[in-house]
Amino acid sequence: MTDAADGRAAHPAHDDLQYDRIGGDYELAKLLPLTRFVERPSVLGLLADVRGRSVLDLACGTGVYSRHARRLGARRVLGVDISPKMVEVARATEEREALGVEYAVGDATELPRLGDFDVLLAAYLFNYADSAGTMELMARACARNLREGGQLRALVAHPDFDFGRSLPQRYGFSFRQAADPEHDGRIRVTAHTRPPVSFTAYLPSRRVYEEAFTGAGLRDCSWGPVQLSPDGVLEFGPEYWDDFAANPPWVLFRCVKGAGDGRG
Repeated sequence: MTDAADGRAAHPAHDDLQYDRIGGDYELAKLLPLTRFVERPSVLGLLADVRGRSVLDLACGTGVYSRHARRLGARRVLGVDISPKMVEVARATEEREALGVEYAVGDATELPRLGDFDVLLAAYLFNYADSAGTMELMARACARNLREGGQLRALVAHPDFDFGRSLPQRYGFSFRQAADPEHDGRIRVTAHTRPPVSFTAYLPSRRVYEEAFTGAGLRDCSWGPVQLSPDGVLEFGPEYWDDFAANPPWVLFRCVKGAGDGRG
């Protein structure tokens, strides 16, 4: 699989090359409480039934969940990310521990048809849509790469997150609104690793998501809560998670392409 997924040089339509600066340091964020006990079980829940199926992991980063999909029995996994540095790290991991995962550099706003995938996983991808038009491009790219009845499964920043009740730093992340006259939904996310890792994202509304994906030919768009692992409750106690439960920063978003019941 060539870079840009079709042999062309990838070029970002938004500031995702910020991840070239972060590189492998981003993996440190996977050790923080929110990622260990909320993000991870939530994404693994999205992958629970992928055995024997093909999975396209868009915005795969260093390939953490691409590798999980393969371990869970997916017959084919392709991870695509706009950051050459992130893909370089993912490929290096594949060389050390060969699982049969493919990787490519590509921009989700102009991704060509790479195949008819059963499941398209997108963890945080849509929070790099800086406008409704960008979201529409991403939605069309997703539709292009799903078979009829194939499912889009996404973890996204919660459109209704209350920045006036910012989460305590003990969870490992900070979320704040960034002043930007052109993009009133721009946010700054900091993972409190050592050293801290910060990046810019956006907070599209539910309407922007639903209009973009239904317009691209997907149906049954739905929202669902993320999962808090019982291990997190055991390790920290139930009261520790009260602020998270009252104002979760993430939510799950799902759609199905075209006709059929989506179960394949």
